[in-house]
This record gives sequence, C-alpha cells and structure tokens, in this order.
Amino acid sequence: MNKNTKVSAKPDNPFVFNTQLTCEFFDISREALSTWAKKGAPKETRGYWDIKKLVEWKHGSNNNSNELSRQARKEEADVRYREAKADVEEIKKLEKVGQYVSVDDVEKSLAEVFTRIKQGLLSIGHRIATELNAQYPELALDAKRLVDEEVAKGLTQLAKTGEYSSGRKRRANTKTSNK
Repeated sequence: MNKNTKVSAKPDNPFVFNTQLTCEFFDISREALSTWAKKGAPKETRGYWDIKKLVEWKHGSNNNSNELSRQARKEEADVRYREAKADVEEIKKLEKVGQYVSVDDVEKSLAEVFTRIKQGLLSIGHRIATELNAQYPELALDAKRLVDEEVAKGLTQLAKTGEYSSGRKRRANTKTSNK
C-alpha cells in the first residue's frame, strides 16, 4: 500500500477511522483526542476510532443505553448547579427590592392574623351577652352559650379541614301566596 494513500475506514465497519482521520473529522489535535480517551471516549483498537460512538459519547447520548458519559453527567450537573445558584441570587435580589417575601414571613404574618380573628370570634358571645343583659337578662346566658358553641364548632372545622360549614342547608326561596 502507498504511504500517501489514506485508509478511510475498516472494511467491516465504515465508521471506524484511524487516528489521523478521526482528528481531521473532529478538527482536533492528536493531544485532544488523547485527552478524550483519558476521559472515557470509546476506542475500537489501538489507533482506530469509531466516529459514530465518539459523536454519541461527545454529545452525551448513547442509543445502546440511557446512561450519559461521566463527562457529560459532570457538565450537566455543573449547568444545574449554575442555574440553581443564579435562581438563588435572583430571589435575593427580589427580596432586597421588596418583590419577594419569604415563606417564613408569610407564615408568621398569617399566624398573627388568624390569632386576632380567633380572639375576635371568641369574644362575640361575651359581647352579645353584655348587650342582651340590659334588656333581656334571662336570655343573655343562653345566647352567649349558643354563640360560643357555634364559634368553637366553626374554629374546630377550620382547624381540621380548612373549611367551614354551618351544617344547615339553605332553604330554596319559595314564593308564598297571600290568601
């Protein structure tokens, strides 16, 4: 065989090229190809490379398995890390300008609001009893007990299910005729 003649591929596999042609195909140096080999690039035999497998390895997809090469996984993890870091910085920036409120701050504020609402609801029975006592002292305690029971029942329902139902069904508006 003439030394100037390039062997393009092995006859049994048209994608297998020698080192020189592989370097030309990828437009890289022999040193770069050697570095790829150290990083796990697939090699057929000494001095021969399967271009198809190299492309799959380089781009992290392998039709034979779903596993990415170690280098591709590392690059993917690095991208995810940088994106997460950028997200954290964005949140910090928004927090500084007042466009972001932390979950802890919201929970604290809501707890304070619900505590005030609960205290207000629990005091309704006493306020009604005080008002009724002047005109109807015999009804004041019964009214307080009834209101306190309904408020306690409602608060318990809200605490357990997050919803409140009075337990009474609304009557459909029926037109009554005057006789």
